[in-house]
Amino acid sequence: MMQKKEIAVGVLGACGNIGRTHAHNIATYVDGARLAAVYDLDAEKTTAFAEPYGAKVMDSAEALIASPEVDAVLIASWDGTHADLAVKCIEAGKPVFCEKPLATTLEDAKKVVEAERAAGKRLVQVGFMRRFDPDYIKMKKILDSGELGAPLMAHCISRTRSHPAHHTTAQHITNIAIHEIDICRWLLGEDLSEVSVRFPRSTQFAGPELKDPQLVLMQSESGVLIDVEVSGNSYYGYEILCELVCEKGTIRLPVSAEPLVRSYLQCAQAIPEDWTNRFVTAYRAELQHWVDHLRGLAAEPGPGTQDGYAACVAAEALIHAQQTGQWEPVTA
Repeated sequence: MMQKKEIAVGVLGACGNIGRTHAHNIATYVDGARLAAVYDLDAEKTTAFAEPYGAKVMDSAEALIASPEVDAVLIASWDGTHADLAVKCIEAGKPVFCEKPLATTLEDAKKVVEAERAAGKRLVQVGFMRRFDPDYIKMKKILDSGELGAPLMAHCISRTRSHPAHHTTAQHITNIAIHEIDICRWLLGEDLSEVSVRFPRSTQFAGPELKDPQLVLMQSESGVLIDVEVSGNSYYGYEILCELVCEKGTIRLPVSAEPLVRSYLQCAQAIPEDWTNRFVTAYRAELQHWVDHLRGLAAEPGPGTQDGYAACVAAEALIHAQQTGQWEPVTA
């Protein structure tokens, strides 16, 4: 724990969409923290971004991690860099908030787990922000109360309006479905045992090498069957849905609370454009929890390397299942 009044946070990948969101939240909404330093490959854009916050622009990721002006590091760079940067933070003794995924391969995820184990203390929180979403929290409380009996199935939908042309079939797992992997583990309180993937006809909006959408199937250790529609190019908007089917009833994630507007010959409700509209509260809450834990104000840590690693184990099995078309065991 850091017994400091204010945590000086450095953000890596500060000019990407998620990096800008995290940096802005640290600078504006999170109590007990300040945006001390930023780094991104685009130096000119980074300088312009940092100026209003009074944050120092660093010359490299390594310089930011090593800086005595930085107490803790937030990693929001592209997915493939997460593990290497997390290890460098751990070796420097700096607490780190690592945006999901912890790593894009199981081998790299192991390196982070081993580095933290060697450090002898917990230093990493992984950005599984749905655990901090008020609606998912309500779902878990209802499920844990036992009033609806045991869970039997989970139906999930993850639709994103569009993805870059270079987005790959495997990234549907490591970048998108990774959220459902974690949130289902968290909701059910158990690991996954086997997984599979099915491919329907691809949308015309997907790149030539991308299979989109995908149907991800997962089974938990107790036998709960989970299906996840993963659509990276839904065209119409961003939509996240989840329904737990239990012995005595169901628990459904509410549709985004947008006004229902009736006008001439139509009735319409707005759909979020992307994640920045849907999970505003969750993104701020996860960072507040991270900072509170570092300051000794929150006893329970957020999702850590073991959660990140478990998600990577399932993701690797799913990528294998994409290739075999079979049910694959989830084994480390």
